[in-house]
This record gives sequence, C-alpha cells and structure tokens, in this order.
Amino acid sequence: MAVKLVEISTDHLGRPLPKGVYGCANGAGKIASYKVRWRERDENGVVGQRSKSFGAMKLGSLDGALATAFTYAAEVAAIVKTDGVVAKADAAAAMTVDEVFKEWLVKYGSTLSEGYGDKAVRLWEGEIGSRPIARVRLDQLSADASIIVRFQDALVTERVPTPKRAEVLKLLRAVLRWGRRRHPKALSIELGGLFDVPAQRRQRLTYAADALGLERIIEAVLRRPARDDLLPLRDAAFVAAMGFTIAARPSEWLYSATWENLHPGSVELQRSGRKASDNAMGLKTGARAALLLSSAYDRLCGYRQALEERWGPQPGHALVFQALGPDGPVWIVPAEGEESGESGESAPLAWSKNEYDRWAARVWRPAREVASQAKGAPKGLAAMTIYDCRHTAISMALHSTLVMTPNGMNLHNLAAWAGHDIQTLQRYYAHFIARYLGAEPIDLRQESAEAREAVEAEPFKPTEATSPQRAARQRHRARRRAIGDGLDGRA
Repeated sequence: MAVKLVEISTDHLGRPLPKGVYGCANGAGKIASYKVRWRERDENGVVGQRSKSFGAMKLGSLDGALATAFTYAAEVAAIVKTDGVVAKADAAAAMTVDEVFKEWLVKYGSTLSEGYGDKAVRLWEGEIGSRPIARVRLDQLSADASIIVRFQDALVTERVPTPKRAEVLKLLRAVLRWGRRRHPKALSIELGGLFDVPAQRRQRLTYAADALGLERIIEAVLRRPARDDLLPLRDAAFVAAMGFTIAARPSEWLYSATWENLHPGSVELQRSGRKASDNAMGLKTGARAALLLSSAYDRLCGYRQALEERWGPQPGHALVFQALGPDGPVWIVPAEGEESGESGESAPLAWSKNEYDRWAARVWRPAREVASQAKGAPKGLAAMTIYDCRHTAISMALHSTLVMTPNGMNLHNLAAWAGHDIQTLQRYYAHFIARYLGAEPIDLRQESAEAREAVEAEPFKPTEATSPQRAARQRHRARRRAIGDGLDGRA
C-alpha cells in the first residue's frame, strides 16, 4: 500500500528550508525525500506549477538528496524569469534539421502535389540529408547562423550545378521557414538574408504552335492503335481541352474539371463540395473560369456520349478525365464509418502522376512526332510538351480580337482566364506580344474551326514506322540468327 507523503518546510535535521524546497514526510513525520517546486510558462504562454523530487534511496542518503535539491533549486532560480515565472525550455531545441524536414513532410506534405512531394524527398536525401547540416540541432543553428552560409559555400565548392543548387536552397529555406513558424523559441534566427539562391536565367522562350498544329496532333492521337476504341476519343478530348481552352493547366483538367462545370463557351475550374480531399491539387491559383472553344467542347461532349453509351449516364460531379477501369470510371468507395464527401458518397478517382507520365510517353510524344511530319506543321512541333498547349492557347488569344482592340491590347481578361496577373503574363509571354504587334488580329473561334476543317479535308497519312518495341524484337531475333549461323559454321 502506497504511503502518503506530506510536504513540510524543514529538513531531516529540523532546519528551515528555503522557499521552493520542501521535505516530503510520512505519517510518522520522517522525511523520505525532498521536492523542488517552481512556476513555469509553457510554449502557449500558460503559467503552471512544476516540481521535481529527489529521493534518499536513489541519491544514497537524505544529505545527498537535500544537497541535490538545493543545487537544482539554484539552477532554476538562475534561469531568466519572465513576469515572475520561469520560461520553459522548448523541447524542439533538440530537434535536428533532418527531423524538422520529416515533420514538414508529415504535417505539410498532404498539401503538396504527388510529384512535388516525391521530388522533395529525393532532393533532400541526395543533397541535404547526407550532409552535416542535416544533423545540426535547432538551438545550434540559432546560435551559429553561419552554418547555413558554410553549407552554401560547400555546394559551390563541390560544383553542384546551378539549377540543382537553386532547388536545394529553396527546399532547405522552405523547411526552415516552416520550422521557425512551428518552433519560434527553438529556431529564433531570421532566415531572410541568409540564403543566396542563384538566379536562373531562362534558356528557352515559351513555345507555342498554332491551331493547325494542335489539330494535326489531335488527328495523330485519334489514328493511333489502341486496345479500346474509347481511349483515342478520351486522349483527343484531353489534347483539345488543353489547346482550345483559354487557358487551363493539365492539373486543372485532370483534378478539378467535372461534367457539371462544363458549359458551351466556358469551363468552371473549382473544387466540388462532394469531394473529400482538401488537397488543392488542380487549383494552383484558385477557382476560376476559363474560355472553352467549340473545338474542345465538341470533342468533350463526344467523349461523354461514348462513355454514356457504354456505361450509362455520368453524374455531374464525375471528373471529366476520370481514371477508367474495366467497369468504367473508377470511384473511391468510403470505408465503413468513413465519409468520402459532404454527403458520404463515393468520390471520383483522378489520374495518378504515374498514369499521366505513361500517357505522355505512350500517347502524346508519338502523336507529336507524327504531326510534325505533316505539311505545314509549325516548326518545333516534335519537341512540344503537353503544357505547351496552354502556351499555344494564350498565344492565339494574344493575337485575337479577344485581346487586340481598336484602342490597343487589353490583357486584364486574358490574365484572369489564364489564372495569372498582368505582370506574370507580360514576363513569360512578352515575346508573343512583340511578335503580334502590327499584325491583324484573328477571330479565334473562326481560326480554330478553319484549322479543324483543313485537317479533316486533307488528312495526313504518315509512312508506317516501326515501334520501339517491335524494333527491339527484330534486333533480338537478328542476334539469335547470327549466333545460330556462327555455330553452324563452326560445326
């Protein structure tokens, strides 16, 4: 049975104890240990009572326990006091930079895109986690901020390429800024002037094709062999949506666009209330509306019609480019006791980054190679990326009556449709603006319609090219025949 101890203000020899130190006596009045009490302010500013006991059994004798209690009480009294209380030391001061990154990844990583999160982990493990700075404690970093400067000097000495050095420093700065907000007492230095991120000058201007080039790529996508007739319709609709929407990003079409937000002439890029995820993927600059030309709208409607002919009516909150399975568009069914959305219904499954990368390799790149061989194809079409479709849409809009008015260029509406501000639009698309100065503006809808009619009137039929897989099989068979012929000759 536990013995209840009572705090008294005298020691085991009957001498009075100083304030904050107490003897702990049993029912018979015999002291068994000593206790030090003090008032402490926690990280939230709340003042509370703290104590620490010193027992005779652990310290060998009551004299030893008393001496240790006096020493500890003196150390507590020597700590800088705020408003009459002891400021509590932040436990995060013992955290290392590497531990801050892991905490950042767990608590902040859910708001990152899948690709950015994976890239951050690879970059940290390859360039930061293996270096001494990863093992530095936050209190050490606060005491000696030159550690960050020496780390930057080491990157320069080791001749880390400038683009990678910039990425490394941006990642480390983001992690430490986050750590400073989370643990301001442990990491107290101002990080603003410590990082010298090298400036990266653009090596290549933004590329843009034209309406005819986009239609040639769409033609190549529709003609490609596929295991399912529905896939070329989906792929062509995606390319058309990218090239003839002013102007959307791939992530916005893949993660945000739903059938209920699709209208003749416009598409609303916003997060549906039915979706469970709070991840902002697909809404880089927030919810907005974009212009949708008929060349895109007609193909999107054709794809939806094909979907519904095979699998029945598609709900309005389904993603336009939802992941497809053997039984149709894939839905995430909430587990028992778990709600997927506001109403607890299933949520649509979007493409993963791996699926998008595979689509780009198997569909987009072969299609652009074929389209680049067509007569009148824009120069550089063979190297065009799917993101360049967005640049193409903005470029065409800059040269159209939507922007070029009798009184000059009105960039405000275009910037809003593109999800940019005016400064960003001018910074990245200034060469397009210069190229179109003095030229007659085009009617964007008419230009798109005429490009589609021209491609349909004169379809391009490329010479049949051997696929990389078939070429590899042919080389393998040729090597086997050569080995066989060599063996027969020796025999």
